[in-house]
Amino acid sequence: MQDKSQNGNPTPMQDMPHDLTASSAPQETESAPAHGIDLPVAHLTVEDILRWHSVPYPLIEALAGASLAEGLELVLNFTPLQDAVSAPLAFGGASGSGKTLVLAKLAAQNALNGTPPLIIACDHNAGSLAKLSALVQPFNIEVVVARTPENVAAALNARPEGQPVLCDLPGICVYSALSMSKMMQMVDILGADLSLVLPAGLDAEESADIGEMFAECGATTMVASKMDQAGRVGGIIAAAACGLSLTYGSCSSNIVGGLVSLNPTVLARRLLTLPT
Repeated sequence: MQDKSQNGNPTPMQDMPHDLTASSAPQETESAPAHGIDLPVAHLTVEDILRWHSVPYPLIEALAGASLAEGLELVLNFTPLQDAVSAPLAFGGASGSGKTLVLAKLAAQNALNGTPPLIIACDHNAGSLAKLSALVQPFNIEVVVARTPENVAAALNARPEGQPVLCDLPGICVYSALSMSKMMQMVDILGADLSLVLPAGLDAEESADIGEMFAECGATTMVASKMDQAGRVGGIIAAAACGLSLTYGSCSSNIVGGLVSLNPTVLARRLLTLPT
């Protein structure tokens, strides 16, 4: 799909800012101000950028009128993830969404900060469990397989005070009532906070469906995965606009340092930048 610039001519992908890469952009931090993001090509407007990313039109209207970062700050919420101490933090999403890798990155981050979490593996798929165990093995993080409510309760009761708990939920399809019901049964057994892991590059309409369904199920936060593997990332905005706060973006396959805290400035720069 091609979008149009102000003069009515198509704005093809090759006119996007290949030279404004993440490596050449200023370093982003959580405290970076949400202002001062310049459009990469003089003839492109904020609306052009958002259309290129397939952001739904009602959101384009809401985001336009100011700088890209200012529009994001006005329309979307950006918060840290829940602490996973007061209640377990459960990550949900479709199979292949990157939720297991996101959980492993967070677990490694906690371990390196001196608070290794307890991981509860609710996805009994052999491949998922083996992958999770292999990813966190170098960090000496305990993985408990959730086989029954009793063994989950025993693991939670035996953990040291203040230890975070991260839960890897089975992959689901939001269009399947049965799939969603099974996921929520596990969330209820765990007494967990629910967070969505959504891969960048999904169709924006489907992303909005996923975001809306998770919000209806009580999720308040989301992690954007695979941001280094997609060009058009408007689906992230569409899902977050359904009432989910953006927390992290997964921008690398590295376990250590593979997550970036999202804020309006960071997301604006990603909208102006193609992966290198």
